[in-house]
Amino acid sequence: MNQSLIDEALERHIRPAGAGWAWIRDAWRMFTRQVVTWLVLVVLLFLVVLGIGLIPLGDLLTSLLSPVLMGGLMLGAHRQAGGGRVDLGHLFAGFRRQLGPLVLLGLLQLLATIIGLTVLAVVALLTVGLQAFESPELFSDVTLGSWILLAVVSAVFTAGMVMAFWLATPLVAIAGCKPWESVERSFEAALRNWRALLVYGAVVLGLLLVATIPLGLGLIVLLPVLMISNYTACADIFAFATSPATDGDADPEAAAAVREERPDEPDHR
Repeated sequence: MNQSLIDEALERHIRPAGAGWAWIRDAWRMFTRQVVTWLVLVVLLFLVVLGIGLIPLGDLLTSLLSPVLMGGLMLGAHRQAGGGRVDLGHLFAGFRRQLGPLVLLGLLQLLATIIGLTVLAVVALLTVGLQAFESPELFSDVTLGSWILLAVVSAVFTAGMVMAFWLATPLVAIAGCKPWESVERSFEAALRNWRALLVYGAVVLGLLLVATIPLGLGLIVLLPVLMISNYTACADIFAFATSPATDGDADPEAAAAVREERPDEPDHR
């Protein structure tokens, strides 16, 4: 690929900081159009995840199938954005479309988490030391620099994970990107749109604080809005919310829009 063409294409889709709020606003509007359906979908999602967790190797299956279930919700949001209606069957739409790539995406996320936590554990042992964790009274012997280094490494890992997998699921489910390709594009999009992502994160944090005040009841409404906002952000950055999703392969208009983001290098052979 020609990196200069890639950078030029991504540059055209850099969103202003205010887009972070717009993603939440647009998600709220979509939610209010089909409140009951979205609420039931989220309840069913958690029931399915809870049920998977009760069977042998449930934690592993949950990691692998979470992108499949979320991919179905992204397909539902894409259909709604294109003028259609989301229905309860969209929860399992990922099993009918892009199943293999979505499972591989879950595997990538699981491996990235394992590698990241391993690195964090090694850094913690080298900086804080095992004895400090076993004996809390030894925490005072740990230097401030060690704690700062551990905090920085943790923050970098968390930010990297968020950026890499933020938009990966809708890119696979809707645009038909390959798992690793979706991770790369998600990371690039987050990096290019860091201002909007920062505003988005601040708004989400504020809404989470407010939603937990009335015994956490606000989360019932906030969670589906946040899930939909994952779609609205991706659709805004990659500009593919133009037609309702079908039950076939990747939506051609969405795939074309994403391909425009990363044009292939001309073949000079």
